[in-house]
Amino acid sequence: MISFKHISNSFMNSSRRLSVLLLLLITINASAQPTFLQFDRFNSPLPDNTCHAIAIDWQGRKWFGTEYGIAVYDDVNWTVYGTANSGLTNNSIKHITFDSQHRAWISTQNGGVCVFDGSTWTSYTTLNSGISSDFVRSVTIDRFDHAWVCTNNGLNYFDGLNWSVYNMSNSTLPVDNIAVMAIESDSLRWIGTVNGGFVKMQDTAFTTYNHSTGNFPDNTITSIIIDSSHIKWTACPAGALVRFFNGAIFAYNTVSSLIPSNTLTMLAADSLQNFYIGSFDKGLIKRVGNDYYNWDTQNSLMPDDLIYALAVERNGVVWCGTATQGVVRFDENNVSGTGELVTNSPLSIFPNPTSGLLHVNATKTEMKSIRISDTQGRSVVSKSFSSIASVTLDVKELPVGVYFLSVQTGDGIYSKKIIRTE
Repeated sequence: MISFKHISNSFMNSSRRLSVLLLLLITINASAQPTFLQFDRFNSPLPDNTCHAIAIDWQGRKWFGTEYGIAVYDDVNWTVYGTANSGLTNNSIKHITFDSQHRAWISTQNGGVCVFDGSTWTSYTTLNSGISSDFVRSVTIDRFDHAWVCTNNGLNYFDGLNWSVYNMSNSTLPVDNIAVMAIESDSLRWIGTVNGGFVKMQDTAFTTYNHSTGNFPDNTITSIIIDSSHIKWTACPAGALVRFFNGAIFAYNTVSSLIPSNTLTMLAADSLQNFYIGSFDKGLIKRVGNDYYNWDTQNSLMPDDLIYALAVERNGVVWCGTATQGVVRFDENNVSGTGELVTNSPLSIFPNPTSGLLHVNATKTEMKSIRISDTQGRSVVSKSFSSIASVTLDVKELPVGVYFLSVQTGDGIYSKKIIRTE
């Protein structure tokens, strides 16, 4: 694995920048970039392929927090920060956010919190401040630019001068291991814990919702969003997507909804309040109303099924931090970005997109005919069968583009968009 010291080598920096420029020149055309554009430590200055944090600053720059430091990307140039060349106290980055003064608050695994204003680094650790742990999972900034610091040893509050700590010994918090916080108002906050459940913090009073209270599907919450209707949404590693409003709780899981995974990592919302959801096993999921779209390694060019971090730009471009494949820029504005709509269809079609072979499997039914049409409705492939459960189609002679597959079964006709790639 490449360490940060290797990155500081000027030759490697030049080589990596050249690699990125060549990649961009190859992939960018006059209309748009590809739907999936991957940046890793082999084709860019990204210091490591494990990315736990992504944040977009006021200038539109992307900040990627990895296991070996931070990379900042402005769509042209890269800047890399690590313990070897900056005031960063630890290279394992867990979370990044910004305050109203455009300072970056960086959560590290064993180096406390680092604050960077663009020129000066300030660190807060157990050795030089009142922070309760050097293992910081995330930071939330309130409207006063005060920091709520979530650690594995309590919830910390920092007003710029003084530190306060809430934990099991001085409050009714169910556990000390705090993952994330979302602020609804000056007096109302919501806390996601590790193995303690979902916690309402009203002023300094805590109310817990978890398995013990009998009304929350998962005791671990990894991400929280509060929408414009004050509905709380949480991502859970076992309880899927949970909706909380006025005490009413509903879990959107693979039984109660069409969401393709119960093991979720992260939530991000676009300007229309559609949700992008990171998962442990199904890559990127999008929720639009009650519909779910999915991009994973089986049905798209998404290179990893485990997504740790998400951030959405104003233009709708989504940035995904993966477990092993670096960072992915996902542009759904391109027609080839249309995801797989998750339905109760008895058909399994893969890989999609495909460069040649397309496998169609039927479960609980049999296929009688298959037809592939182009976007003008013209039939380009047509096959009839007596009754079969699976078939492999060779579509490599078809021009690159979007097509529609229609399958006649004993239960009816099912249609699906397919993509032919190079």
